[in-house]
Amino acid sequence: MKVAVVTIAVGDIYKKISNLTHPLLKKYADKIKADFIVINESSLSSPHWEKFNKIYTLLNDYERIIYLDSDIIVRDDCPNLFNIVPKSEIGLFNEAPFTSQRHLSLIDSCKAYDIKLKNWNGRYYNTGVMVVSRCHKQLFKKPEKEIFSFYEQGYFNAILSQKLEEAGNELAVFELPYDFNRMTCMDQFIGIHRLASYIVHYAGYPSLEFVLNLINADISKLELLNSRFDFKRNILIEVQGGLGDQICAEPVVRFMKKYVYKLDNITLLTHFPEVFEHLKLQDIKVFKYGEFKREFDTPYYNVVSLPGPETIMWSCVSNLLCHSVDFTSMALLRRTLPDIDKQPQLIYDSKDLAEVIEVTKGVNLEKLVLVHAGRHWESKTFPTEWWQKVIDKLDSEGLKVCLIGADEKTRGVIELKTSATMIDTRNLLSLKSLFALISKAKLLISNDSAPIHIAGAFDNNIILIPTCKHPDHILPYRKGNKYYKAVALYKKLMCFEYNSQPTSLYGVLADKTPGVYYDYLPNIKDVVDESLNIINGV
Repeated sequence: MKVAVVTIAVGDIYKKISNLTHPLLKKYADKIKADFIVINESSLSSPHWEKFNKIYTLLNDYERIIYLDSDIIVRDDCPNLFNIVPKSEIGLFNEAPFTSQRHLSLIDSCKAYDIKLKNWNGRYYNTGVMVVSRCHKQLFKKPEKEIFSFYEQGYFNAILSQKLEEAGNELAVFELPYDFNRMTCMDQFIGIHRLASYIVHYAGYPSLEFVLNLINADISKLELLNSRFDFKRNILIEVQGGLGDQICAEPVVRFMKKYVYKLDNITLLTHFPEVFEHLKLQDIKVFKYGEFKREFDTPYYNVVSLPGPETIMWSCVSNLLCHSVDFTSMALLRRTLPDIDKQPQLIYDSKDLAEVIEVTKGVNLEKLVLVHAGRHWESKTFPTEWWQKVIDKLDSEGLKVCLIGADEKTRGVIELKTSATMIDTRNLLSLKSLFALISKAKLLISNDSAPIHIAGAFDNNIILIPTCKHPDHILPYRKGNKYYKAVALYKKLMCFEYNSQPTSLYGVLADKTPGVYYDYLPNIKDVVDESLNIINGV
């Protein structure tokens, strides 16, 4: 069977590029026992139409052709594409999922050439790498008008789609993996160096001069690699949201490294490096936002832990209506974790504990009842008088109340009056010292806020006062169980009064209180009685 590898190089810059790449293309052609044909002249409006025209003609003499643009290099170990792509199918890479606006060139071409498509399948194929057989010749019959629509690709995709509709099962496309047409658009989706692919296509870079220098550097790099293509992926995780949201991302990141990207490079950006400090021991790089700089010529798979309203995920599932660990794992891994893997891990050291002992004046930490009167959304910010009654009643019953929390610009803690027997650590502890305090205390009482998630890393008791979210979606997983040493106290939940219908255009808006707070909050007596039972071991 007569076969060929065909390329085109027209113009001074492409001839410079071809001086670098053609030896590799010819070496590949020799390896698969194919003729090597270079198109170096064009009488048409652009070399792209010349390519089109020549393939049509060459199929009279060759039964099969592998077409490769000249801005392509082929690794020595690249398999024979004729053995991979069936003779009856045309081999192409579908770039539509990885590029934007390409479909517009198909639409423009359909208008320009009066091509009507009934059921376009949404695919848009790149013509830089093609595996074609003689039976595909008519696809390359040049139209009378040579209209630029993303070069010739718009027309090719339009006519291919039309022929696919007309031919039914008689014409099929073999979709080449990106390994056989690695374009720059793939960097953000796979996060691995381009030389990890068999065929590297330098389309999409800012200029041909840049491409010329990059190809030269890559060819030198290939020689140094000496067929050892053991590249690692680069995963860049942007952990977003408040402290509680970022704590809920910790088990997901840890799971990613342990099970999913064991040997790859994971870099993490966070507002709270203390939450992820221990992951450095697992070879995860942790940076505070603003301190990280991307390494040159390193592709990153960039993923966000808390996708925003502009994303598809936001329109499919609400963070308010599922557990934050689950939401984060779906965002980062497109799955949920086994329950046993959902517990966060946090660390502190002796210096952090010493800070706690100093601030609490040496009291027995294990006897403390920590109270976090959180201030954030209206729906999570309870009336001051309710919290005041809670701590006063706890105090009068002889329990050692300790107020915790810190104030920020938009969130913090409610100002409460303390008695002489209470301990007030508000705005006095570092984050890791807060970890230490919560780990040692017998009981934490809090609204839906970060201390609940911190407690999830330890073994103390939790009393949650939920409002706008269901307690199942707040309480941390410990030992695979959200209600291990935890209880939620409330009269009723706001979450059942918000509009969560999928037909709602604006999603769930739960930052406002739908009614009177005292309709939802538990009785003071219930909170105190539960606290006494826990402290007294009942």
